Amino acid sequence: MTRTATLLGLLVASGACGACRRGAPGEDDQRAVPQIAPLPPVDERCDPSRSRQCIGNDVVACEPDGTLGRRLQACHEGCDDGECVATCADDGAQLIYLVDDANDFMSFDPRKLPRDPFQRIGRLDCGSRHGEPFSMSVDRHGVAWVVYQDGALFKVSIADARCRPTHYQAGSGGFLRFGMGFVSDQPGGKTEKLFVAADDGSRTLAAINTGSGDTASGLAPRVRGTLPAADEHNPELTGTGDARLFGFYPATARPAFVQEIDRATAAPRGPRWSLGKAPLSGVTAYAFAQWAGVFYVFVTSLDDELASNSTVRTVESSTGAARVVLDHLPYHITGAGVSTCAPARDQ
Repeated sequence: MTRTATLLGLLVASGACGACRRGAPGEDDQRAVPQIAPLPPVDERCDPSRSRQCIGNDVVACEPDGTLGRRLQACHEGCDDGECVATCADDGAQLIYLVDDANDFMSFDPRKLPRDPFQRIGRLDCGSRHGEPFSMSVDRHGVAWVVYQDGALFKVSIADARCRPTHYQAGSGGFLRFGMGFVSDQPGGKTEKLFVAADDGSRTLAAINTGSGDTASGLAPRVRGTLPAADEHNPELTGTGDARLFGFYPATARPAFVQEIDRATAAPRGPRWSLGKAPLSGVTAYAFAQWAGVFYVFVTSLDDELASNSTVRTVESSTGAARVVLDHLPYHITGAGVSTCAPARDQ
């Protein structure tokens, strides 16, 4: 919606008779009468179900009666869907975000460890017919992308967990469900792509150019290669602002591990960092994100007593050291995402 600004000119007569016309003798004096044109229509209607709306680069309130109200915020990088587009200078764009099987959407701040790093934001309401959230990532503008069990892909506000559908066609290019992570196109660059790993046994890695527009063709995956096999599970992905892509492989016949993936070919690169000496048992959910050179792995699996246990595990990229930092969590985390704004190494 566009709000049209209207300017009303006011004609003010001065003390001198500059606005008078003196006629011939015997004629009455006449004054020029200003002619005011009718005001053009002003579009000030808005959708009252959405309390915040974009008018140009401003966030403006929408009143309960459907009229535009006061300006709430001036945006520096543009406005989208009632919110300022985030920048990497915004702290919120640098956090890890999570979603669980109950649709609870939350942030995870590694700086708060060993205290509670979780902050619940809200519950996703993207429609019950889609099943549970399957995976997620976050772009550098502070928008979470969440894919559901049926392949529906949504954009989610990291501020209030509000959902909006995308034009992605479920199953496009053979990709229905997938692990995913945003990766910068070049180190320190401002453009990025969403890398996806198919959950169909094909081990296919592809990239989606989300910057090409929210259209079915613009969001079509472009295949990059075939990922190395890791038993029956596809990898979850995370990316960095220095243009590196990593995968977490929750193998069950051997220890689960983290490894870098070549963005162009899907081939493995560099060392393989194991989560431990023993394989994970009975994995029912897993998610993955990096922050400041540390990989955070969220896994729900069976513990030594064969009870379900949700844990947060870390792997240091500098040393490969792995440990469990939190366990017996009340969440069954199915998706984790972090933007390329997050630090790629310890600072």
